[in-house]
Amino acid sequence: MTPPTESKRVTCPICLEPFAWREDELYRRITDSSGARWVRADLSNIHNPVKRKDRRARCYVRCPNPSAENREHYLPISYRDHGEPIIIGLVGRSESGKTHLLATMIHAALRGDLRHHGLTFEPADELRHQSFEREINELMRGNKLEATEDLKEEFTTYLLVRTSAGTTRPVVFFDVAGEDFVRSGAQGLGGQFVLGATALMFVDHPAEAVPSLYGSPERNVNPAFAGALQRLAQRKDMADLPVVMVLTKADELRYQHPVDHWIRLDDAREPLSAAEFRAESRDVYAFLDRYDAQPMLGTYEKFRRGTLHVVSATGVAVDLNNQYPRGVRPARVLRPLLALMAMIGLVDHQEAVEVGT
Repeated sequence: MTPPTESKRVTCPICLEPFAWREDELYRRITDSSGARWVRADLSNIHNPVKRKDRRARCYVRCPNPSAENREHYLPISYRDHGEPIIIGLVGRSESGKTHLLATMIHAALRGDLRHHGLTFEPADELRHQSFEREINELMRGNKLEATEDLKEEFTTYLLVRTSAGTTRPVVFFDVAGEDFVRSGAQGLGGQFVLGATALMFVDHPAEAVPSLYGSPERNVNPAFAGALQRLAQRKDMADLPVVMVLTKADELRYQHPVDHWIRLDDAREPLSAAEFRAESRDVYAFLDRYDAQPMLGTYEKFRRGTLHVVSATGVAVDLNNQYPRGVRPARVLRPLLALMAMIGLVDHQEAVEVGT
């Protein structure tokens, strides 16, 4: 196995501390009559290189947790195999639709729906993906997902994205409870991922983003956005982060112009067009401005490169039993992910460099 070296250092996406990556201590997760626990994985007696590669791929490295602030945590062995990881975080209040958006977005990406843009995704963390897949299957069966648990410090899922140019990069997705962005001290560790994020999705739904459309006189505020921005202000590169602003549950606005136009368009098969991204961003900005959606617009204006989108993770609202009796019909859920992949530089197309400008 590989001994620790100074040249093999990583920054943990969970605790945000750097440490020397070492593979002389590998772990795996087992579940038996005593419950679930981490145990040391010994590969020393496996000499078949194919078998060894397979066993190694299922192992994890324990972060030494240098700051001792977080709970014990582990990273998949492939975290150091494919260069600097891309960390994408979803920021939004509770009930904003983040969890449903992420589930349907990843489901479509793993299904291969972005292959027309030269992007294919695959799970690279067996344990986390099993948990995430259970949520996807539950949603696809027509059941509403539970809100993101409070004080969640872990990332939600971990994928590898492969590009048409032959590049492979790890992609880490964080989705934490909206309250975690406004808690202080140890209570707010879940929201600290923004300090190490590569790109961000700011998410809100119509009833809260544009309350005046619903006749509400309440002042439009978004504590999750404000809390995230306050933490991001500590980063000198904050303004350069690629961002997407996502208005979820747009099925509620299917008869409102210009939402009615954009929500019906295909989001993955059309050729990449920076002009099309600008047109959607322009129209969504104008719609939000019409209804004085200051938290979304004010947040968007703090970044130099970004796009705005309308999406619907389910296509319909839940019934009184918290179910989707006719199933879910996602619309435009891949558009924000494609925009971020283009802005990060993973889409091999001449128009990609213009997306978000």
